[in-house]
Amino acid sequence: MKSLTSQEKEARLWLSVAKIVEEETSELEPSQNVSATPKFIASLVELVYNQGITLGEDLEMFARHAKRKTITPEDLFMVTRRNDDLTDLLQEFLQEKVQVKNLKDDNERKENLENPDGDDDFDDDDELLKIANRKSNR
Repeated sequence: MKSLTSQEKEARLWLSVAKIVEEETSELEPSQNVSATPKFIASLVELVYNQGITLGEDLEMFARHAKRKTITPEDLFMVTRRNDDLTDLLQEFLQEKVQVKNLKDDNERKENLENPDGDDDFDDDDELLKIANRKSNR
């Protein structure tokens, strides 16, 4: 897959942010007559882009500090550690994802028991669930 240039990333981000701003302003009451100027959208795009770069660098730094090459949810929780509401929201999201994955795995196991010639490729997400539970118990 071709890697996107910085300009291509910003262009895609511009379109996404502009669409979100348009959707949000259209949901406001018509009597408020709210619109977003291109200058506002450009500023918002720059803010979001810079925050994304900073987030990526922080995640890489936390993983490197833990002597890992892979970023884990625990790294993200380190980034959001000063924002309890965001951390809680991310933990809930992670737990939901793990539960959905476990349900899919259970269904695959059942199918494999019914069809013994099937593929036995299972993923183990117990570690992700342990991290999320450990963080939510703090």
